[in-house]
Amino acid sequence: FWGVELVQGRDTKAPFDPALKLHARVKKEAFARGLMVYPMGGTVDGRYGDHVLLAPPFITTDAELALIVQRLDEAIAAALASV
Repeated sequence: FWGVELVQGRDTKAPFDPALKLHARVKKEAFARGLMVYPMGGTVDGRYGDHVLLAPPFITTDAELALIVQRLDEAIAAALASV
């Protein structure tokens, strides 16, 4: 698994407002791009914190991994644009 924590800034690592349900927005945007992620909210203290998990296949190419990263990047950008 690859875990990606969604925070407002790398320096502060402040979580997003749980009301935004950013993890669910990322899932929706990723799925629309043909990428399945495992979203989870409340990962800091049961209320705050968002992350998504990826489970790429064990046998994959560098090009396929690059496509996964690209689609995830696009999904996160789209999810953030909608908040």
